[in-house]
Amino acid sequence: MGKKNWFLQFLFTLVRRYATVYTMLPVFALVLDQDVKEGDLMRLPELYSELGKGRSLTYKTFFLWVLISVFQGSVIMYGSLILFQDEFIHIVSISFTSLILTELIMVALTIRNMHKRKWIFIFGS
Repeated sequence: MGKKNWFLQFLFTLVRRYATVYTMLPVFALVLDQDVKEGDLMRLPELYSELGKGRSLTYKTFFLWVLISVFQGSVIMYGSLILFQDEFIHIVSISFTSLILTELIMVALTIRNMHKRKWIFIFGS
């Protein structure tokens, strides 16, 4: 009984780490996004004057992101339930797959400058 519990614990840990790493990579690609080169920023600091005023993340922006997330989640869940009524047993797999595909599409649409490393992060996951 002890060996079986150890194996199941190992399996659950492996799956949890797999999901964490491979769903984190596309989002991490957003961190690497740069719209202005560092040399240009040092030469022209007024490019980022908006950030100093604290207007980049307002309540309006935050709630817009929340609204988009709720809309996407609703479309994924209700779409999965409506389109795959006969395969209700597989609804978790279908929903998770559509969630990951939606995340990849949103990351690809959000990034301004694509580099080789970002393509690897997005399509490698």
